[in-house]
Amino acid sequence: MNRQIEESSENQIKYVTKDEDEKKFKLLKDHFRIQFKQSYKQIGFYLVFSFGKYLACFYSLQQRDQKCEVNPLVVWLTIVGMYEFFNSIRYLAVLYSLQMNSKDIFLLVMADMLTKTSNETMNLSGMQERNRRAQIKTLIKMKLSTREISQQELIAEPPFTSYEIIHQAEALNKYTRVMKLYNQFIFYLIFTGGNVAYFQSDSNDCDDNLNNVTFVLLLIGYLFSAFLIIGFGLAVISMALYMPIILFLFLFKSTCKIINKIQTKNKIKKMSLFHYHHNIEPSISQCNICMCDYSENDQIIQLPCSNMHHFHNHCFQQWILIKQQCPVCRKLF
Repeated sequence: MNRQIEESSENQIKYVTKDEDEKKFKLLKDHFRIQFKQSYKQIGFYLVFSFGKYLACFYSLQQRDQKCEVNPLVVWLTIVGMYEFFNSIRYLAVLYSLQMNSKDIFLLVMADMLTKTSNETMNLSGMQERNRRAQIKTLIKMKLSTREISQQELIAEPPFTSYEIIHQAEALNKYTRVMKLYNQFIFYLIFTGGNVAYFQSDSNDCDDNLNNVTFVLLLIGYLFSAFLIIGFGLAVISMALYMPIILFLFLFKSTCKIINKIQTKNKIKKMSLFHYHHNIEPSISQCNICMCDYSENDQIIQLPCSNMHHFHNHCFQQWILIKQQCPVCRKLF
């Protein structure tokens, strides 16, 4: 009789323990669902943001005057556009991985959480592929039986975050694994090249929109890199500190451009301007820009670098927007 009572008592304890383990598992699963939705939204935002930058690069290059020569900004924006396009594909792959592998991600995040604070490890690689998910689940429940977990504890100190969920989603996809390895290195390489291209670009009106797009992309790059290094709160503070420096550099470059424009206009005003007549010497008969013969009373401008360097005034005014140099000898004004 006593033996039956003992067995009954042991069975009851087992059922109670099992029930408690199930409650812990369900509690963590509910917390995972909340964090999973956050991860989904986060990757969705990154996807839209990255694709938006790709469209900005593509649109600014399409709207560019085709008469303008290729310069470092064109090359840089082309590279950034390609980088953001492949980055968008990467985020799509992460979303696909989140959608297709949610159960596996949950188990991997749980296994990582339970071994994070201890020296123990879970030998997940040695499990059979066929029953791997069930085996991991059993192992997790065994580990949970030795830990006390409550709803208040989960709110006060979450055991895992959306970033850890995204990390596991990336690890389960071959494309995102490779991209993640090189992504940060490529970003800093492109970011450095952008700074060089922006501050070394020549100050003409031909590529004004490219200058503005590059400035905005670099500003986003500064914020993103600060966020990666020191976190969101300090990133905002640091932006507030070095934003005046960035704006000063932008204003300095804009001021230099205005000064150059005024100086060029003053130089053009001093150039020889006259109307064409048929009795003028034969050497002055054709515009060196449009390659058309002069007509009676056409307004002609003659550059100081040579008497042979003469053009239609309207042709020269269009040329000066693209290049601030002589169309023939390439001498700077």
